[in-house]
Amino acid sequence: MTDELKVAARIAGMLSDPCRLQMLQSLTWGPCSVAELVELTGSSQSNVSNHLRNLRDHSLVEAEKIGRLVFYRVSSPAVAEVISSLSWAATGSANATTMQTPEPLRTARACYDHLAGDVGVRVFKGLVKHGGLTEAKFPWAEVEMGPNAEAVFGRLGVDLAKLELNNGYRRLAFGCPDWSEQGQSHIGGHIGAFLFKHFLAQGWLQTAASRAVKVTESGKRALGWLIGTSEG
Repeated sequence: MTDELKVAARIAGMLSDPCRLQMLQSLTWGPCSVAELVELTGSSQSNVSNHLRNLRDHSLVEAEKIGRLVFYRVSSPAVAEVISSLSWAATGSANATTMQTPEPLRTARACYDHLAGDVGVRVFKGLVKHGGLTEAKFPWAEVEMGPNAEAVFGRLGVDLAKLELNNGYRRLAFGCPDWSEQGQSHIGGHIGAFLFKHFLAQGWLQTAASRAVKVTESGKRALGWLIGTSEG
């Protein structure tokens, strides 16, 4: 048996535990803290922490400290694809629902402190299309201001000078992989957090159950040109 097969077998062993598999499924929806994973799995904190340690040791998850909290996320698109493939195998259909992201979370949700899901991906695409931001060349790649940034962000009621003020501890913007959208990216970093907070403050988005977010009627009107629900 080759070394690669031995590693693959150990990874498969990690996925054989229902609690670890549920944790990985949850992490494909977005990063979670230990407390969130405890709530989602119904397991004890010590059990969740032990599972996370094993998953990190096998390079299936990564950790990032933000403030006082540590958030965990799947380590690569390959891991997310394996989790998605298992849902297909569980039902024998590409239309599997057993392990798929719940519809409200798939549509729009919070990822750390920025907007994810279908709406988050479309916001990013719209900003790129209108020249507000540059594309992310690969997962977690840096994103810069586009040639029309002042006009595009101004249309959203955002002062570009204030937007570009960063507190120095995080990147300005990057493409954050959105596993529920087949690895397409939404906006992470300072700009992603700024826009999410701004959209909430304007009443264009409303937080719902868990991490789900709803686009309000005023949000559909204000963001339609950006997310493709109206012309402009």
